[in-house]
Amino acid sequence: MEKGWKQTWKDLLFQHFEISDIDAFKSYLPKNCKFDSFDGKYYLGLVSMTMNDVKHKSTGNIIWFKKYNELNVRTYIIHDNKPGVLFLSLDVDSLISVLGARVLYGLPYRISKYNSIQNIVSSYRNSKLQFKTEYEIVSKAKIPEANTFANWSTNRYFFVNKYLGISFKANISHEPWSLCSAITKNSNLLVLDEYKINSQYPQTFYCKEINVTTNTLERI
Repeated sequence: MEKGWKQTWKDLLFQHFEISDIDAFKSYLPKNCKFDSFDGKYYLGLVSMTMNDVKHKSTGNIIWFKKYNELNVRTYIIHDNKPGVLFLSLDVDSLISVLGARVLYGLPYRISKYNSIQNIVSSYRNSKLQFKTEYEIVSKAKIPEANTFANWSTNRYFFVNKYLGISFKANISHEPWSLCSAITKNSNLLVLDEYKINSQYPQTFYCKEINVTTNTLERI
């Protein structure tokens, strides 16, 4: 039986914030991983998106989840000399997805509510606004060049996790990112309040959609 999931990610908005004290994140770090930096600085990523047409490989074209919204907080790591993603939180508006992701992947999913009207995205947790942004796309899409921040922060093909004291990773696959530049106006960033961050990175990126395959976990 084939394992893993296929889905289409849409309307991804990538914002980044410089981490003021990377040592404060050590408790999140899985085994045999180290934090990754760009030009000597470490970054927290804040990514809003929608998950669409989620299918399990074993059930062909049967759609398990038609659509749900996600807001994830992440940072970046190195494992086996390769760049990956470490999720700190993932807020979605699908309870069954929260339960499934926690059981199958041990990921820190949380239930939230969302409003998305044109280019305005809002997220609520426990009925309290935790994120609101308005964005404008200001360039055509292109594949990021090597050695740029856009490439460094997005060109990553696995995520890692630590669950019940055991460290895991899961590979993902997709075509190269095609990214637009965007301008954001954040009116609420409460979702980041628990983290020690400095200023926002000046570039924001947007991807209209990308087809993704997520594989099963393996221990590291």
